[in-house]
Amino acid sequence: MAAITLLIFSVIACLGFRAIEHEALLRVYQSQTLAQTRTAQAEDFVMNLLRQKATRLDAIMGFLQFDEEPVRSLLEKDVDIDDVFVLQKNTLSYPDEQKPLTQKEKTWIQTITPLLRDPSLLYSHSEKTEKGIPRSGWFVINETQEPILIYWNRENDRIVGFHVSYIKLLSDVLNAADFNFAEDTLIFKESGRILYQSPSDLSIENRQPRYSMYLPYPLNTWSLEYYGQKTDTLAVYLWGGVFLLALLMTVGLIIFRLYREYTQTARLARQQVNFVSQVSHELKTPLTNISLYAELLKEELGEFYEDGVRRVDVIISESQRLSRLIQNILTFSHAPKIHIQPVDIGQLMARIVQTFTPSSQARGMILSLNMGESVTESVMIDSNLDLLTQILGNFLSNAEKYASSGQRVDLTVESHPDYLDIHVRDYGPGIPEKEAKKIFQPFYRIQSTITEGVTGTGIGLTIARQLAESLHAEILLAHPSPGMQFTLRLKKQPRIDNPL
Repeated sequence: MAAITLLIFSVIACLGFRAIEHEALLRVYQSQTLAQTRTAQAEDFVMNLLRQKATRLDAIMGFLQFDEEPVRSLLEKDVDIDDVFVLQKNTLSYPDEQKPLTQKEKTWIQTITPLLRDPSLLYSHSEKTEKGIPRSGWFVINETQEPILIYWNRENDRIVGFHVSYIKLLSDVLNAADFNFAEDTLIFKESGRILYQSPSDLSIENRQPRYSMYLPYPLNTWSLEYYGQKTDTLAVYLWGGVFLLALLMTVGLIIFRLYREYTQTARLARQQVNFVSQVSHELKTPLTNISLYAELLKEELGEFYEDGVRRVDVIISESQRLSRLIQNILTFSHAPKIHIQPVDIGQLMARIVQTFTPSSQARGMILSLNMGESVTESVMIDSNLDLLTQILGNFLSNAEKYASSGQRVDLTVESHPDYLDIHVRDYGPGIPEKEAKKIFQPFYRIQSTITEGVTGTGIGLTIARQLAESLHAEILLAHPSPGMQFTLRLKKQPRIDNPL
């Protein structure tokens, strides 16, 4: 019992801890998933700003004449564009190095010299397609103190590059960014430098990093970091542990109550066994005297009074059967020792009918015997006469006690190739099917009008089943309407080890 209880506690504790651990991991996973989702939103926001600028520059390409005056006018008016270069058949056409240049233009030409020598560098970070070289894209030069962001567009033999104002881009991001994630914090960084924080007045010292990522090219020096409140897994383990402890205490209380009920039932059963044993022991002495004086009476009657001798034989036979019954009651919790011998079923049934007919008639019942069409001759079974008599006698005694209202009991013998059935069928009120499995339990009696006013110990059927098992036989129940049928099924070639 202790081992089973410990096993149950161990299984519950293991499953409970796994459930608590799963809940804690689920909370961490949910926090990380939320951080990834919100960081992706911030990434889309920045990249959309970049795409909007690219769309606007593509539109400028469509109507701008790339001569000196129009380009300079554009640079003066458009704060998004710091500089422009135009390559015509891989030759720089603007700024025109053959004309006087300002210091800013000279610096610009010096900065883009690698691109002038090898324009294919512009395509190195663009996605190649099946159509060949892309028509537009971004290029960034990180060799200067401030990144130089270039958007280029190719049309026929001309390549136009716009130097997008990095300061204006930062300004647009900071002005348009509006992220409010309650008590969580989102930070934009560029090469480790904080560009944006939301909310700006919240310290991240008490926050836990949830997720971080770098933006794609050309802003690959930008990073997004998401900080959230620390996941309170301690509370999950604490409350989960309290619940698990309460569950274990409840299960322990239930097991304790069941164990106490079991011990009380077992103690009551032992008391009943002791009581029946004491009563049975007290009955043995007077029963011995009855048998002794019946034997003496038979000797005195002798041949002068045959009917009297027959009646005395019945007294002797029944007293011997009652003595065996008492002995079985005294030892019903142990397997009885049996002696196997050939038994004539026909003679056995005739003897049982002769014995029970007077008591049945006294209760107004008719006891009929039907040997069945398959039983044409004397059927011999290797079994034990006394035990068979006791089992069938128990069935008939119960029928007399509880089914006398049916006024009839049928004894039927049916022979089959491998076994033989002896049916005892009454026509009384019967037994409810839900009670059928309980009637073989020791000291169990059905609580109904059937048993009112009828004395009994509740161990008759228990002894009958025990005796049947010792003979390798079966007791079967059927519920014909009306009444009840008990069947004793005997194997024709039983394999029984004789202990004597």
